[in-house]
Amino acid sequence: MKRHFARYASAWVFILVSILTATPLFARQALKEYAKPLMMRLNEQIVLRQNDDTRSPDYGGIWCPGCGLYHTRAAEALFPLAYEYELTGNRERLRQAIRLGNWLVARQQPDGAWPETPETWTGTSTDQLLMMLLAWPIVSPHLSPDERARWSSSMEQAGDYLARVMDNAFASINYCATTAATLAHMNAFLPKPSYAAKARELARMIVAKMNPEYFIEGEGSREGKYKYGVDLGYNMEMSLWGLAEYARVTGDGPAADAVALSLKNHLWFIYPNGMLDASWAIRSNKWTTFGSGTSDGCHPLLALMSDRDEAYITAAVRNMRQLEHSFTREGLLGFGPHYDRVRNAPPCIYPTFTKAKSLAMAQSWVTRDGPGDAPLPTDTEGWRYFPTMNVAVVRSGDFCGTVTAYNYKAKEGPRSKYMHRPAGGSLSILWVDGFDLLQASSQTEYHRWEPMSFPEIPATTPLTPRIEVSANNGYYTNLYEYDAAFTVGERDGAVECTAYGQLKNRDQRPCGVGYTLTHRFGGDRLTKSFMIAHQTLTDTVRIVEPIVLNEGTEITRQDSRTIRIGSRSRTILLTLDSPEATLRIDKKGAETCWSIYPALKALPIVVDVPCDETTRRTPVTLTYRIES
Repeated sequence: MKRHFARYASAWVFILVSILTATPLFARQALKEYAKPLMMRLNEQIVLRQNDDTRSPDYGGIWCPGCGLYHTRAAEALFPLAYEYELTGNRERLRQAIRLGNWLVARQQPDGAWPETPETWTGTSTDQLLMMLLAWPIVSPHLSPDERARWSSSMEQAGDYLARVMDNAFASINYCATTAATLAHMNAFLPKPSYAAKARELARMIVAKMNPEYFIEGEGSREGKYKYGVDLGYNMEMSLWGLAEYARVTGDGPAADAVALSLKNHLWFIYPNGMLDASWAIRSNKWTTFGSGTSDGCHPLLALMSDRDEAYITAAVRNMRQLEHSFTREGLLGFGPHYDRVRNAPPCIYPTFTKAKSLAMAQSWVTRDGPGDAPLPTDTEGWRYFPTMNVAVVRSGDFCGTVTAYNYKAKEGPRSKYMHRPAGGSLSILWVDGFDLLQASSQTEYHRWEPMSFPEIPATTPLTPRIEVSANNGYYTNLYEYDAAFTVGERDGAVECTAYGQLKNRDQRPCGVGYTLTHRFGGDRLTKSFMIAHQTLTDTVRIVEPIVLNEGTEITRQDSRTIRIGSRSRTILLTLDSPEATLRIDKKGAETCWSIYPALKALPIVVDVPCDETTRRTPVTLTYRIES
């Protein structure tokens, strides 16, 4: 009770301070006010890459400089281009949208689908059809009779295809949710019983796949006719807005209520700086800090639900600000804020056009706009534990972090792209007020799971804080412990997240080293307490603490037990309490301590923990304390 009272009191203080100070992070701004220029900025980059050679077979298509080809999905930019025309009257955008739509129509297969070039997957046909349907009222008065006929026929063929094939056995859940919205719009455009029936069937199935905390299970490995596993990024950036838009178009109240209950919990994963925390989820291999690399965005969902809670406008606007940190030197969106520092090549155009369409949909669908000044859950003191996933989000003082022991397992084991995410009680993200992102996470092993979306890069090491052993028979870490016991609670005014498990390799085999790891969030400090249990005498355990190298970050060794982490506005002291362990800055390890998803660079701090032959149990305590 005391914690909840403090939480509400803190919220009122937050609102008062926000109004009086109007700091950049919490500045009041409406969704449309912020989204319009950002969408136009993205559109400008898209049309710079549009083929304008009337003699070319790809006339109107969008060239991807990162992949060196024309993605059919890039044609989804036709709606944000058309919407910019509707907002501004810029007829050049209208012409560009029509050219792009004509290019897309010409690439449709006889069965009504579009392959996601350069691959053969056709589930994304739902995304392309939805953008055509949303653009249709804007562009159709300006199409020639022949173009109108070809567009109408193309949309009907695509609608028929989706009504035939779409379900969770065919596709991950986000495609099912988008298709519910797409076919609801298609039924309004061209009423057919098959469209209405399939849309309702998909919507009901999605609601049924929500777990007791209303997180949708359906992005992972296929088990029989269905998929399971939660991904926060795809839930917020695809599935939930698809279900919400279906509910809006059809008037399906139960579906809308399910989305409302779900979003209340999902909102905990929007950080104070607007980051969408998909760091722990099963598709975190595409996490970019602002969202996921190939999904649309959280903005349509937050816009659709804005009449239920003003905090949704706050979340949408702050996430747009987070987007701005990831523009690259080419003007495209990269895969995170350090893209230009970790990769000397242009990014794929996917994030650019997906976020353009996200912003267009959000402006078109917003139900109540206004200044985004209502606080988010992570703005004030408090915590939330989600037992259905073994994930906790904690805000204490200036620290905000996510601790994950999410125990989803794919039947394919290490061959699965879902089985190299952080787990085992690891801290998958840590934000510090005035410092921004201090720690983050990435794939434990980087693989090109989808060659189109995952660029070829040199060998890297994870960004994720971890415990590890490199033994004669392989590499073992708590990040591969998907069976950890996990508890979350309060003690002496602090929040403690404790995991117990074994260091394991990618095949889920232990190596004889157990651990207990407690993250204690309290006031001006975060304490990480480790108890390393050695069954073996030969292996030295390492605790690796990578620190994100934001601009202006300086990391220096103050003494044998203390490291100073300085930024332009804050200083954090990292101290070690353990007579047996040693603390060092691993400058050589920094060469490989970076990631493309999310695009971040870090400097690893390492604690070497030798085995105590007498007790076989070694306690280690690391404390991050804000000095100034």
